[in-house]
Amino acid sequence: MPLARRALFALPALLPAPLRAQPRGVTLIVPFAPGGTTDIAARLIQEALGRALGAPVVVENRPGAGGAVAAEQAKRAPADGGVILLATASTHGVNPAVFPDLPYDAERDFAPVALLGVTPQALAVNPRLPVTDVAGFIALLRAEPGRHNFASAGVGSITHLAGEWFRQAGGGLDFVHVPYRGGGPALQAVVAGEASFTIETTATLAGAIRDGRVRALAVATREPSRAFPDLPTLHESGLAGFNAGSWTMAVAPAATPAPVVMRLNAAFNAALAEREVARRLAEIGTEPVTTSTPESAAAHIRAEIARWREVVRAGNLRLERG
Repeated sequence: MPLARRALFALPALLPAPLRAQPRGVTLIVPFAPGGTTDIAARLIQEALGRALGAPVVVENRPGAGGAVAAEQAKRAPADGGVILLATASTHGVNPAVFPDLPYDAERDFAPVALLGVTPQALAVNPRLPVTDVAGFIALLRAEPGRHNFASAGVGSITHLAGEWFRQAGGGLDFVHVPYRGGGPALQAVVAGEASFTIETTATLAGAIRDGRVRALAVATREPSRAFPDLPTLHESGLAGFNAGSWTMAVAPAATPAPVVMRLNAAFNAALAEREVARRLAEIGTEPVTTSTPESAAAHIRAEIARWREVVRAGNLRLERG
């Protein structure tokens, strides 16, 4: 073969990935119904991610079984970067810690790509309660054992587990767990006085906090919330080590080649670094992460599973999937 033709055939290997071939589309699988924090975040980064990849990006909602339906679908997808699961604190943190019969393994079945954002949780109470801080609320719960309801987004949800951690960290607090069908209904229960408190994401609570329908006492993450910088953390309020937040992470099927994972990682980080994307994510209470690596994402999953397993063990919780 003439030298010129050999050089021509070798050229594609030397070009940047977006120029080697016509880029295929990418599907982001959201494990919950439209309208939730994860779905909104997916649609906020959709266009920016498409620009970074040089390929169209579509969002597909696959709700069911606390995220297990979407996770099982994603793990079976072709490992070529065309399907990405937006894993969450539920699918890759709480679920593996709580349920032994999941149809997927959060660590073995996926290749972490990038941690995309963290949404702090906050402890919020009915404003008619005579408390203004965490110490006062714990004192009230101790003075009135069994008289106060805790509203969660459902049995085995991150809200439920955060409440159990609060029970344990407070020295065995006596309150009644009442599960609802999601964070929205749990919030409404607190607003209506059916429940005394909940521990929900700042994204879910923001409007109710700002208009006084609930009183936020503290954020549950170790780091303060940018959306509510005046709120102390539970860690600062005497519950040492308390660190409960929701998060979203891009993960691919386990066999996805490392170069594909790295290209996706760079694209997600670039999309999240766009000023308008960061601004709009902040509006829903999500703090974008722009420097995540596949390695740090994998470490995040391991730490989250270990954290929630300890909460389950300490509380002697026996939970079953519905």
